[in-house]
Amino acid sequence: MERGNAVAVLGHDPVRDEIVLANEFRPGALVAGEYPYRDNLVAGVIEQGETALNAAVREMQEEAGLVLRDPVLIHPGAYVSSGGTSERISLVYGIVDARSASGVHGNPAEHEDILSVVLPAKIFVEGVRSGEINDLKSW
Repeated sequence: MERGNAVAVLGHDPVRDEIVLANEFRPGALVAGEYPYRDNLVAGVIEQGETALNAAVREMQEEAGLVLRDPVLIHPGAYVSSGGTSERISLVYGIVDARSASGVHGNPAEHEDILSVVLPAKIFVEGVRSGEINDLKSW
């Protein structure tokens, strides 16, 4: 299946040592019988002609209402499932001001309702290690 490529953004506030996540409805989790509102990294499609870094800045603004500063490409793109799709997800790290993270965001044209979630970095890492945060791009 051809889906294009995407970017996932690790938005970190180094002053507060917090990570900004997006909580949104995930139909795959619902179909699997799990609670469908999941915490995961801010993420989205890399548009035609857009770089992963530009997409990361745009997605952080759209999905969390935050400015992503000093974005760094962590990984240029790994296949989501090379046996089923051509989609690759690039990983980007950037700095945010988590004090401004709150409320519901998203692109109205895409019917997104995304709740900003802020976790201490230690709690985020523990959630990933325990499997509580189980969206693979968030690992």
